Amino acid sequence: MENRTFARSIKIFLIDGMPHGRMSVELSNWTGKAYKIPRTMVLESGDRPDLEGTGVYLLFGKDLEDDSKDTVYIGETEEVLKRLKYHLDNKEYWNVAVVIISKDDNLNKAHLKYLESKMYEYALEAG
Repeated sequence: MENRTFARSIKIFLIDGMPHGRMSVELSNWTGKAYKIPRTMVLESGDRPDLEGTGVYLLFGKDLEDDSKDTVYIGETEEVLKRLKYHLDNKEYWNVAVVIISKDDNLNKAHLKYLESKMYEYALEAG
């Protein structure tokens, strides 16, 4: 099979004007949208109405038993912002969340479960 590469553009929006703050990311010809949200800025994210819907998310941080190791929690939800707020109180280790949503609200429960499963597989492969 021939290996082809296709040019793409990525639009990164610094929501708070800071490179270490919240950001949204869009890829050309893709109906999804990604957010990077520091743990300390989850509560401010109520200003993003698209985070009220469905999505998959990754919580990145340090392993509680060995802080020299990184860890990730992968989940899916029908209410992204509500779930991130829940994890503020119930998961201590994470310091940044990455959220993937659909710009056209077209992710159903089956899509979410599939994406969560594929991300889990990739995380296992990456160690």
